Amino acid sequence: MLLIGLLAVLAYANSLGGEFVFDDTDQIVENQNIRSWDNLAKAFTTHVWAFRERGVSPVGSLDVPPPLPYYRPLFTVMLTIEYHLFGLWPQGWHLVSLLLHILCAVGVFYVILLSSGRQIVALLASALFAVHPVHAESVAWISGMTDPIFGVFFLASFYLYLKARTASEHTPTQRRAFVASLVMFLLSTFAKETALSLVLLIFGYEFVTTPSLKVQRLIASLKRSAPYAITALFYLVPRYLVLGELMWRNPQAPSRPVSQVLLTLPLVICSYASHLIWPFGLSVTYQTSFVTNAASARFLVPAAVLLVLIITLATFRSRVSRDVWQALLLIIVPLLPVLNLGQVSQEEYLVFDHYLYLPAAGMSYLIALGLTHLASGELARRRHSFSTAIVVTTIVLVIGLTIANALENQPWANSYSLWSNAARVRPGYWAPRYNVGLALLDSRRFDEARDELERAASLKPDDPEVFDALGRAYEGMGDTAAAISSFEHALALDPSMVESLNNLGTAYFKRSDFPAAEKYFAAALAINPRASTALFNLGLCYSREGRSGDAIRQLERVRDLGFADDVTYYELGLAYEQVGRLADAVAALERAREITRSQDLAGRVLERLNGSQVSKEPR
Repeated sequence: MLLIGLLAVLAYANSLGGEFVFDDTDQIVENQNIRSWDNLAKAFTTHVWAFRERGVSPVGSLDVPPPLPYYRPLFTVMLTIEYHLFGLWPQGWHLVSLLLHILCAVGVFYVILLSSGRQIVALLASALFAVHPVHAESVAWISGMTDPIFGVFFLASFYLYLKARTASEHTPTQRRAFVASLVMFLLSTFAKETALSLVLLIFGYEFVTTPSLKVQRLIASLKRSAPYAITALFYLVPRYLVLGELMWRNPQAPSRPVSQVLLTLPLVICSYASHLIWPFGLSVTYQTSFVTNAASARFLVPAAVLLVLIITLATFRSRVSRDVWQALLLIIVPLLPVLNLGQVSQEEYLVFDHYLYLPAAGMSYLIALGLTHLASGELARRRHSFSTAIVVTTIVLVIGLTIANALENQPWANSYSLWSNAARVRPGYWAPRYNVGLALLDSRRFDEARDELERAASLKPDDPEVFDALGRAYEGMGDTAAAISSFEHALALDPSMVESLNNLGTAYFKRSDFPAAEKYFAAALAINPRASTALFNLGLCYSREGRSGDAIRQLERVRDLGFADDVTYYELGLAYEQVGRLADAVAALERAREITRSQDLAGRVLERLNGSQVSKEPR
């Protein structure tokens, strides 16, 4: 066990220094719910993205897509506990992800030990699983911990099932192991819905290992898996009460012909298989898209590969060992739930490597079986040098995968490296260029951001968000005319772009063209009346026009929505002062001084409290 843990630490040590990236910003940094212990109770009565259903856009964010209906209470519980342990210190979060992965690797050892009965196979498979590079997305990415979380309970449940299966019938040991297996299974479903595949895994395991006629095997398999199917109801019922449906449905997924889904399945399956076999050059996205033509090579080639594999297995099925069937089940079954391609909202995101977290255990099992078979074969017995070569190959493989894993972790260090890597893997794909540009905007590297976003715009000339971001890059460079042009182009592509309306208003504000700025802020609020950034900016615009009463109404709305920050209270204090509400002005300014972390703003508040005039800047 120490060896497995050591290998995992060596493979993921460099991930401990990573920042919050991708969904981490929404799930952790900006998630106010996890800051309260009350969220532990809410976890079982709401879905994962419920914190975004308040109908309010936070300051600095105007366009928030509808939340996806995931019911994963244990994931929400983990987010809440980890926040209270580590706050926004990412290294603590990364350490927990690594520890969970080590537990999963240990679980793989014990599952394969009971399944194969060979310690060397279990040790080699768990070592390969611990360092497999395809896990980078699940371990180095904090929000990817859903896979190690459910994996711990999933593997524990399967191990206890195997233990109960091998124990003497109707003994206390068997009953305890069986009940504990059901409890672990239920916990795994509350961590991630993919765990429901354990029912099918147990059915398949019984079918390939029961030495009897097919009908008898079928009956035995149904009997063994039935208690797990019944236990699943204890997850499905609360899931239904929260989501209003048993099957997962993505509200953002467009309607697609079933034919496209079927034509695309071979491509997706072969993509996953290739990542398991050759886990190098991985990326957060792969620019996949639906296959629409049965004559396309993107359908014919992967379909032919799968057909050959199926025919080969069917032809030589009597010569395929039980262990190989078990390994194939462990690869295929956990992957089945993610092949529901009809629920994908953006076709570019058909393939995610974190879906391969448990299937990698099956692949590691297959490799371990192959290496031990070669090492114990007739040729190995006759030639000692051949056996030595197998041992050396095994050591080199483990070391090579460990190094490759460390390399695959590096892109997850921060948003810039994550999307830069994606741009290298898919240089002709617009989305990585766009996201690199956003990361550069956050770092105020406006010239570089402009270059990346112009490249994204050339690759995706019909995307309004690209032109909106490009406008912000121009604005950061001081080129207001180019910024306005880019924002206007974004609105020409999508007139409902609240972000662009707000940004266009800000650009005119900086030109001191307050009537034009007011028009665009008001237009943004006409689309989303609760967009707090536009509310604040309109209030600021009214203030500059000397309409203090109107400014107060807007800024008070920002406050009442619960998104007032230090600058909001500061500006509200100034507006109160203009209309003679001095007590309210002092209270607002004192609140700004109380919550601000800016020495500059704190100084300006003190000057205002002392009666000095200060400058006022828009957002």
